[in-house]
Amino acid sequence: MTKKTNEPITLDALPAGSVVELQGKQYPTVSGLLAVAHAHGLESIKTDLLQYVEGEAIIKATVSGTRGTYEAHGDASPNNVSRNIANAVIRMAGTRAHGRALRLYLGI
Repeated sequence: MTKKTNEPITLDALPAGSVVELQGKQYPTVSGLLAVAHAHGLESIKTDLLQYVEGEAIIKATVSGTRGTYEAHGDASPNNVSRNIANAVIRMAGTRAHGRALRLYLGI
């Protein structure tokens, strides 16, 4: 039996407009990662709320597909999000967890 290897995906593979620049560094958007992950065998994303205490949320995302299964965590609180989304820290923590897990899945 041969060992399966996954080639990393580069930011160039993301759809146009799916890479943003923040503080001089390029970051893929979650929507862009999701599009590429579907093209590379993404089968499921599972999200678990691990903690929500005093306005801080911690979420674990598990991404599975033909490239394997990967887990990552995301956190958000009013102290590390913009004022505009301070009341949506659970969603932001989920978005951060999804982005990290998808980057692991794709090797970005």
